[in-house]
Amino acid sequence: MTMQKKLQITGLAFLWLLVLGLTDASAFQLQQKPAEEYIANMEKPDRVLKIDEVVAKLQLKPGDIVADVGSGSGSFSIPMARAIAPNGILYAVDIDQKMLDFVAEKAKKEGVTNIRTVLGEYDDPKLPVKDVDLAFFHRVLHMIEHRQAYLNATTKYLKPDGRIVIIDKNREDATNWMWLPQSDVDNWMMALSFYPAEKYGVFDDRYFVVYQRPYGNSVLLKKREAPKD
Repeated sequence: MTMQKKLQITGLAFLWLLVLGLTDASAFQLQQKPAEEYIANMEKPDRVLKIDEVVAKLQLKPGDIVADVGSGSGSFSIPMARAIAPNGILYAVDIDQKMLDFVAEKAKKEGVTNIRTVLGEYDDPKLPVKDVDLAFFHRVLHMIEHRQAYLNATTKYLKPDGRIVIIDKNREDATNWMWLPQSDVDNWMMALSFYPAEKYGVFDDRYFVVYQRPYGNSVLLKKREAPKD
């Protein structure tokens, strides 16, 4: 075998290993931790979530239908459920039944009765209704592999003027994969005719954007007050 041929084979083998390495890394990044470990991390008292401030910005009202997509341990599910009580419904969506069981038990202990748990799929939240006022994604979208497809699926459960809220992080460094450029989210949402209706600077390290169609009671159609002299 000639030296050139050996070099070609070595190069191909290296590229194949590189591809396998990248594929494995991607699979690892998107893999959810065991429920017990995930819940322990999410329930740490030192987590900075600014829950009250976030829920206030959402301007929820009694009777609203809300989907907490990737609800985790229910950190936002329970406060949002309280905000839409007594006749509003909060759907806590997750792909891990153990997480949903934890949320249901937590809600029961806290006397919250308007939460329904939903076992979603990787590319579809599988909500049981199509009149959702708000779909809420807090630090979840970057964990979803087919993000555009998942957003496409989510929109079919919304009212025409329903809102999608994305809270996530832009890239901070090369070693941490838990980020998602806001510009990508903007493009995916625009492809669905959803546009940034409100942006809030609640967090120093993440963006908080409300997306909506220019339809019905959309904020995008409301006239802004002229600045006063």
